Amino acid sequence: MLGASVPVNVDVISEKCFDLIFIPIPGMTKWVNSEAYITGNLKEMHFDQLANQVRLRFSIAHELGHAVLHTTQIKQLRSGTFDEWKEIIEDLPDGVWGRAEFQAREFAGRLLVPFEILMQEILKLKPKIDKAKTIPNIEQDALAQYVASAVCRQFDVSSQVIVARIKSEAIDLLSV
Repeated sequence: MLGASVPVNVDVISEKCFDLIFIPIPGMTKWVNSEAYITGNLKEMHFDQLANQVRLRFSIAHELGHAVLHTTQIKQLRSGTFDEWKEIIEDLPDGVWGRAEFQAREFAGRLLVPFEILMQEILKLKPKIDKAKTIPNIEQDALAQYVASAVCRQFDVSSQVIVARIKSEAIDLLSV
């Protein structure tokens, strides 16, 4: 990933690459249970300007994932209000939209935490990881939590996103 840097500016990508217009809706998270929402015409990104900014960045990247991966479905299913959209999703058979949600989360994680840069950061921590591995019965999950807390601020994501990326990429921290 030549020239990649973190934190990834997801707002600029949204505006410049996707021509999205950002529309702030203070408190949106409370009534729609989402920090960001891309409209069915793929032209507007509604967002909660009061939301936690780290969470908001991920939600915007997640919605971009839907725009890229599920363009046809978004245009068909998000033609009305957010409430109508929620009703449609609730009426879909179990697992149908769940797969799309998984894909959008994976897209967001990969966009915000590029593999090559994540590995560079993990390798910088190698002496500390090696020291932690001397603890009897240390497990992969504990090492992932350690790495996540050490690098999440650099990527401007939550530690849960880093842990998910480590799992998704099958990075064996016990073998680093």
